[in-house]
Amino acid sequence: MKRKIFFFLDRLQIKRSERIAISILMTTAMVLSSLLLWSSPGNYDSESIYTELDQVFLERSLAQQEETNNILARYQPGKNVVEAGKVEQVKPDTVDIDTAEKVNTGKSRININSADATELQELPGIGPAYSVRIVEWRYENGSFTNKEQLLEIRGIGPARLGQIKDLIEL
Repeated sequence: MKRKIFFFLDRLQIKRSERIAISILMTTAMVLSSLLLWSSPGNYDSESIYTELDQVFLERSLAQQEETNNILARYQPGKNVVEAGKVEQVKPDTVDIDTAEKVNTGKSRININSADATELQELPGIGPAYSVRIVEWRYENGSFTNKEQLLEIRGIGPARLGQIKDLIEL
């Protein structure tokens, strides 16, 4: 029998080191399969095991839910976690007052011939760049004689002049 096995392996042209490795792997596989056949998987037909597992599952689920509620409470401190799913739709406030009127409420008109750059920035649509341009134009050309001369300043067009026309004086 040994001789037949030897000649069989010799016909396969397997080296000696490969034969040793194959025989070790086959022996290990046979030992493990025999151990699995003789070992019993255990008795899981009992209802008590399942009730214990259900109890553990419920405890862990409650702990997880409590942790989630604590996290949500950090981000929504004034609301109850039950109300967190409800979304309120808030309508934006409608503005009936013109922007120019809103800015000028309770203030007097700004004199564009005497105001400095920070005072000019109080006008709607006039930022730091436009206020500096107005002051530079006034320095180069003298005082404004009419409000339409603001159109000569780069960036100020009819629309922007219409916004600030009622808020300025000469």
